[in-house]
Amino acid sequence: MKKSILYFSVLTLSFLMFYSCNNPKKATLTPEYVVSIEAEPNRNAPSLQSFIHGTSGSEWLLFAGRTNSIDSLNGGLHNLNGNYANTSFTKVSFNENIYVYDPIIDAVPTSISISKMTTIISEHFDKENTALFKKFLSVFKNTNANVKQVDEFLYITGGYGAINFKEPTKGYITYDHVARIHVPSMIQLVKGNYEGIEKSKLFAFARNESLVSTGGELYYIGGKTIKYGSFYLVGGHNFGNTAAGGQKYVDAVYPFSIKTGKNPHVLKVSLSAAISDVSDPKGVASDNTSIFRRRDGPILPSIYRSPVSNKVLPGIAIYAGVFKPGDDSNLQAWNDAIYVHPQWANKESKLFTYDKTYNQKNYNVYASPNFVAYDSISGISHSYLLGGIGDGPEKDYNDELSGFTNTGMHIKTDINKYPLKSENKIFSKNLFSENSKNKPPFYGAEAILFPSTNISYSKYSDEIIDINTSFKNTNSIDVGYIFGGIEAFKSNPGTYGKRNSRASNKIWKVTLTKQITE
Repeated sequence: MKKSILYFSVLTLSFLMFYSCNNPKKATLTPEYVVSIEAEPNRNAPSLQSFIHGTSGSEWLLFAGRTNSIDSLNGGLHNLNGNYANTSFTKVSFNENIYVYDPIIDAVPTSISISKMTTIISEHFDKENTALFKKFLSVFKNTNANVKQVDEFLYITGGYGAINFKEPTKGYITYDHVARIHVPSMIQLVKGNYEGIEKSKLFAFARNESLVSTGGELYYIGGKTIKYGSFYLVGGHNFGNTAAGGQKYVDAVYPFSIKTGKNPHVLKVSLSAAISDVSDPKGVASDNTSIFRRRDGPILPSIYRSPVSNKVLPGIAIYAGVFKPGDDSNLQAWNDAIYVHPQWANKESKLFTYDKTYNQKNYNVYASPNFVAYDSISGISHSYLLGGIGDGPEKDYNDELSGFTNTGMHIKTDINKYPLKSENKIFSKNLFSENSKNKPPFYGAEAILFPSTNISYSKYSDEIIDINTSFKNTNSIDVGYIFGGIEAFKSNPGTYGKRNSRASNKIWKVTLTKQITE
């Protein structure tokens, strides 16, 4: 078992103590925090990247995304030089199974195929709702969808895949499906415990052309004062039928709400006005002008103090992302930040703040495992990006995308200052091993951090760790497990294969430890 303990001087607090008339010196005790990433011995998790994920207790529900064939030649990074209509994504790399896996036990996961699941649905539901289910099988076979779990329900929009998986050469599309899956019931279905399925909750679907997106993120901001709560589709893009023609970035954040009517399996989606810097984010020209033209970047939960109400309110932070408009051969990443605060407007009457001064410096510009912690004493929010793609400014990126990386980045934001700004620091050059340099294999791209069930969350957000409560009676907390994603064997693999990249089944335990030094 390999353990990498990484020091970074963050979340600093100072306490003046030990005043003495006889000794006028003062001692300053400064808490320092250490991230420990420990490779778990688990061997039975499936190999998945860009997958859909939900949890119930200690069990993980895993489906969609991409996997490896038996010879491990077809998983991992898609062929960047391939034809997106027939060669960039090979047919066998799309995951065909729905898995239930418990990382604590690490037994071989229970799984069923999409075909078997469809048969089970037809045996337990009437013809109308069985036909509805069959129309939305793309929910269970796509890559890089937008996913969010709220309580026991998993919400899904978009994703990318073949128009017809039996004939993938006919082209690929970004899906317009919207889905709600009851995680405990789907787990029981996979296990064959059909009596444990709550049929009215198991699935519900809809379509919406405004929520067509792959490579974005889905967030939910609820609360007692919001009747239904609001979802937010953040960024991403619609690939169209080819990478060269028909693609369109989302160029916005789309708030929407979901509810069901008489038929509990049919969703009703209600959209609110888009949050964007362009008047028509659906217009083709917006791709050349909008700062929201981003996909596959770090998009994290956040909180900010409203200068209007002086209340701390939830929001969404968009750091970096790809790609800037212009010649696609440049493949330049965004390195600045956007802070979305949907419940208050700034002095420019906008529901977002654009931080032009922020500079990610080409580190960790791609989606990766992350977590956010808030210190209410200092008012500082701390975000952590763990690996992925983006190995820094050392290379010339005019000819290729920033390389895969094992770097760990810490982003610090004072939520009480306005205008909002962030600063960052690399706290490790090789987060996933004990090497001092950023060396292969690389991990994190499209991986997921599954939060621990014992985390104490901030009263302002159920996705942000409350530092003050969490470390009240302990010096160490389990943040969660990192799982899956792309395992790259060179910085710029360009494609899949044993010497290039593959879908990963590795698991790491992430721990945050408080240390006091004088």
